[in-house]
Amino acid sequence: MKEKVTFVLTSCGRVDLLDPTLESFFKKNSYQLEDFFLVEDSVDLNVYKHVEEKWGKKLKLFFNKKKKGQIQSIVDTYKKIKTPYIFHCEDDWIYTRSGFIEESLKILKTDKKIIQVWLESKESASRLDIFSYGPLNKIKGSNIGFRKVFCKPGWEWGYFSFRPGVKRMEDYKLIGGYERFKNELDIGVEYKKNGFYTVIIENPAVEDIGLDRTIIDPTRKWPKRRKTNAPKGLKRLWKHIKKMKF
Repeated sequence: MKEKVTFVLTSCGRVDLLDPTLESFFKKNSYQLEDFFLVEDSVDLNVYKHVEEKWGKKLKLFFNKKKKGQIQSIVDTYKKIKTPYIFHCEDDWIYTRSGFIEESLKILKTDKKIIQVWLESKESASRLDIFSYGPLNKIKGSNIGFRKVFCKPGWEWGYFSFRPGVKRMEDYKLIGGYERFKNELDIGVEYKKNGFYTVIIENPAVEDIGLDRTIIDPTRKWPKRRKTNAPKGLKRLWKHIKKMKF
């Protein structure tokens, strides 16, 4: 039986990134999806007009009347989902090949504790210099490969993110949704406590086009716990951003 999947994309005013993201998705995606949702959080009428005119016929659009931030936008949109799976997407990724949803579903079925399948390359994910990868696993009878993602000792990030990928609604409901969380890191910590982990696909399907266009979300609150003498919050993130090669 074919799994039912709903597409959800969060966006915030970056239409020059959103347009190529969606154009590449519709060009490369080969999986039949049940529904398409896009939530735009810029509270910019010009942006809303552009998105409505360009994408209103292909997606169900939700324009926030006041800024909610990414997590609350996701929570409100997920309430509309009726399928057991979500393909969650952000507005700054180019899709480079087909079959990524089909392959992700097959990988998720190998272990209920895989929280998501990253679709970018190992080199791309490793720009933050905190990730390493386990041995190559292959699904029997296929060329679909994936590796477990590990974080450096003392670091917590890497178990969960809003990167593009397939997620299970049952995993979302398991932790009571995201509403009580203020950032991806704490969501990942909660999943880690429940024994979940992340994998990365061996044959990449996306490229990040928003590395120098980070949107500051005022609703995000970063936890204070860190390694001893390590930078905190945005300073910590900025330290890693400066290491990236553009």
